[in-house]
Amino acid sequence: MQITACVFVILMQLVAMGKPITCQHTTVVLYNSLPAEMMQVHCLSKDNDLGWHTIAYLATYSFDFNVNFWGRTLFACDITSDHHPISAHVVVYRGPAYGVTECDDNCDWSITPNGFYLNGKFMMPWPSNMNTN
Repeated sequence: MQITACVFVILMQLVAMGKPITCQHTTVVLYNSLPAEMMQVHCLSKDNDLGWHTIAYLATYSFDFNVNFWGRTLFACDITSDHHPISAHVVVYRGPAYGVTECDDNCDWSITPNGFYLNGKFMMPWPSNMNTN
């Protein structure tokens, strides 16, 4: 009983300090909108390396996870294709401890020839492959 009360007091102090307390379930979906192209993705967090996956045109790759207690979960993906050989490094989920989050429980990414969209909002273009020599 005393341990439960102690845990409750600590949790209340964290809430009062503005520290995130979360265990929300989140799904990330990567949708290949690159016409007639295969897309390769490699997603990982500090604790989970999901490996490389090849996604056909109009197909998806998805994964889900629970945001850690402190709200510090962060997943990023390296994404390439035949017409975009320079890997794009895209943070596909950033927990509430990092400030404003672009998505909560559903992070639907569409990868298009001109860049990356999250839940219909343009987020970033493909990296430039221009030769600077």
